[in-house]
Amino acid sequence: MRINGQTRIVAVLGHPVAHTASPAMHNAAFDALGMNWRYLAFDVPPNLLGPALCGLAAVGVVGVNLTVPHKIMAMCLLDPCDRSARMVEAANTISFHRLRKRLMLRGYNTDGHGLLTALHEEFAFRPRGKTVAILGCGGAGRSAAIQLALSGAKKLILLNRTRSKAAAVARRIRGLDLKTDCVFTPQPCDLAIQATSLGLRSSDPSPITPSDWKRLSPRLFFDMVYRPAETRCMRMAKNSGCKTANGLGMLLHQGVRAFEIWTGRRAPIGVMRRALRREIYGK
Repeated sequence: MRINGQTRIVAVLGHPVAHTASPAMHNAAFDALGMNWRYLAFDVPPNLLGPALCGLAAVGVVGVNLTVPHKIMAMCLLDPCDRSARMVEAANTISFHRLRKRLMLRGYNTDGHGLLTALHEEFAFRPRGKTVAILGCGGAGRSAAIQLALSGAKKLILLNRTRSKAAAVARRIRGLDLKTDCVFTPQPCDLAIQATSLGLRSSDPSPITPSDWKRLSPRLFFDMVYRPAETRCMRMAKNSGCKTANGLGMLLHQGVRAFEIWTGRRAPIGVMRRALRREIYGK
């Protein structure tokens, strides 16, 4: 697509951001639909997030995605936010608007949509009435736990290296007056979700011990890591008889939702999926 004075811009902001596969996914979608849009990536340190958002909005950028470490700290800069962003207290998508002379930064959280859609696509899984184990209660695990509770999960098993972080997630769920029970010790579950960064390197240890894994005994395992395609933890899950999936589908579907928020058009999901696979796996 030729860039000219009418090209509309969206972007992802992160620190670091060189690893992102989102430009490949979105630019393939724009090309497939013949849209004069481009998706860029900007490395923005945390202390410059506010000025960066205001500057991009001022020059006519349509919106941005946010990745680590900006999703939580951006919340104080946004007005208004959708329900998912308010509940999770994190935003990964922003659209810029002008209301008379006022600049508005509208926040969304599409990660929850991405997770739930990927779980249904991969496993035909719906959270209502189910027990789910979350391995890691940092930003990604916290968002997943709250989204699953909002979707009616019966019980969440919150496992984290430091129990205080898991307890904070449980307090947030109770504060939302959700009926999901939260526990902190391994016990049988329907689904286990790996929400740490462990697995990005072949030398990474497993986020769970074999004895704790045996106590969980899930039939389904979802690893949010998508590069490499199969982590050590996924191999362990497969060897124990689990059906497994990695985080590519979650990345895809959160991007699909962001695309539709910005453009008002239906996203070409097949095109975006193929572009992600080429970018990440080379095929």
